[in-house]
Amino acid sequence: MSNGIVWLHGDSLSPTDPALLANPATPVIFVFDEPLLRTMQLSFKRLFFLYECALEAIAGRTGSIRRGVVVEEVRAFAAEYGATVVHVTASVAPRFRRYVAELQAAGLTVVVHPLPPFVSWHGEPPRRFSVFWRRVAAEALHPTGPGPVLPDAHEVE
Repeated sequence: MSNGIVWLHGDSLSPTDPALLANPATPVIFVFDEPLLRTMQLSFKRLFFLYECALEAIAGRTGSIRRGVVVEEVRAFAAEYGATVVHVTASVAPRFRRYVAELQAAGLTVVVHPLPPFVSWHGEPPRRFSVFWRRVAAEALHPTGPGPVLPDAHEVE
């Protein structure tokens, strides 16, 4: 039995998600938020893209992709694994804070992993995007990792 799980959400669907990287052997859950989806008009292509991202993030790990009420599904998944700790990467979405509070109220410890900064910034915030972009463009466009794994030419049909 695991003491923790990783909860992926729509802002953290990546194999390089900080909560995933910090917990390589921990079971993972992603939940399609039914109440939220009812208020949004996402196309099938967008939903399928999210599904593919979740599959890629979970690949090679114990995990589950579900739909329903997020807190209920995360709690049920934690119970299935005997987990008392939920690892998750930070999000700016207002509902994220509410979900974390509800998980904590249900007796789970929630460890929020910080997002890595997109770019470093020092000084006053710029008043115009162009000023910001001139200062950070080189850093923002600099590759930070090996990129996606592509099949060898002989494997492509």
